[in-house]
Amino acid sequence: MKPITKSAQKKCVQCIKCLKSCPVNAISIVDHQVHINEEECIYCDVCIKECTSRILKVENVHVSETLHQHDHNVILIPTSLLSDMKSYDEFQRICAAILRLGFDEIVQYSDIEGFLYKKAIQESREKEGIWLMPFCPTINRLIEKNYPTLYDHILPYDYPVEIAARLIRKKTKGKNVGIYSLCECVGKMTLAKYPFGNEESAIDYAMTISHIFPKINKNKNEDRHLINMNKYGVKSNVEDLFGNRSLSVISVEGLNQTKSLLELLEFDRIHHVDLIAMYACYQGCIGGYYLWSNPYEGCYNIESMMDHYSKELIDLKEDDYVIQRQFNRHEMESIKEKMDRFMKVNEILEQLPQFDCGACGFANCRALAQGVVDGKVNIEICRVKKGENK
Repeated sequence: MKPITKSAQKKCVQCIKCLKSCPVNAISIVDHQVHINEEECIYCDVCIKECTSRILKVENVHVSETLHQHDHNVILIPTSLLSDMKSYDEFQRICAAILRLGFDEIVQYSDIEGFLYKKAIQESREKEGIWLMPFCPTINRLIEKNYPTLYDHILPYDYPVEIAARLIRKKTKGKNVGIYSLCECVGKMTLAKYPFGNEESAIDYAMTISHIFPKINKNKNEDRHLINMNKYGVKSNVEDLFGNRSLSVISVEGLNQTKSLLELLEFDRIHHVDLIAMYACYQGCIGGYYLWSNPYEGCYNIESMMDHYSKELIDLKEDDYVIQRQFNRHEMESIKEKMDRFMKVNEILEQLPQFDCGACGFANCRALAQGVVDGKVNIEICRVKKGENK
C-alpha cells in the first residue's frame, strides 16, 4: 500500500508532539523532517491530531475528478454520521445534500453492522475462549503488529463497509460502477483502492467526512432523502451502547486502554468474558477524527433518535461475511534474527542516557537505539550524550 500519513513540504518545528503521542513509536524526526515507519504505523491518526503545525495529513479523493469515470456512482455513508445530527430529519437532509454532489445512489450499511453485532454475540457464546470484534482496522493492525499471539482470536468477519461494497458489485454486475466510502477515520480510509492502493478491496475511493463537509453543508436545503437504520447496527458503533455484562460482552475505547487489555489477554488475565469490542477512538466510531461534532454530544444524539431506527436486519450467508484473515507471517523475523537484533538494540541502549527526552527526534531511547541498529541514524544525534562528551 501507499504511505498513509504524509508530511507536507515544509520543515517540522520539532515540537515532538507527534512522536511522543504515537502509540507504537512509528515516528521519528530526522533533519527537520517527519519520518513515519509504514511497517509499524497502525493508521490511528493520533499524530495528525497532535500536529500543531498541520504538516501531517492524509490524501483525499476529489469527486469532481472521478465521478465522470463511471456510469453509476454509489456512496457508502457510515452509521457514525448520525452522531453529528440533532434530529433524524436533519440526517435525511444531509443525505439528500450528499446525493446532490453527483452520486446516483446512497447506501447505508447499519443492517449489516447489526447482523454482525448479533452474530458475534451468538458465536462468542458458543465458541470456547475469548473473541475479539474485528471491525476497527486500527485495532486489527495493532494486534497484528504488537500482539500476534492474539490474532487468531479476532472473529473471521469482514468489515461491514467492505461487505456492503461487494453486495453492490453483485447487484450491478456488468456495469461500470464507482463505489465511494465516506470515512470518519484514517483506519477506514485504508480499506479502499484509492488513494492508498488496497487493490483487494471492492471499494474504489475513500474520502474523509470533514473533507467534503463544506460542500455538503452548502448543498443542504429542505429536501430529504428517506433512509432507514438498524438499531443494533447503530449500537455497534457506540462504545457505551455496546457493553452488556449479562451477555459477557465488554467494550474498551482508546488505544491506551486497548493496549492494557491486550496485555492482560496475552497473559491470560481476563476471565468470564466471551466477547470484547475494542475501539481506537473515544466513545467508539462516533469519536472518529473526521466527524465535525464531538462524541460527548454524539452519544446523546444517537440515543435520542433510537425510535427512528426501524430497519430490519439483513440476512447474510456465510460467504458474504466470513473471511480468512491473512496474518503477514512472511514479514515475521525468525526467532534467531529477532534475538540478534534485540541484543544489538540493548547494546546501543546501554550507551544512551535513557532519559526518553525526545530531543534526538525519536520517541524514546529504545526507539533511537533501534534506529541506530537499522542504520537510519548515528548514535551521536543524542543531545544528552553530546553534552556529556564536552
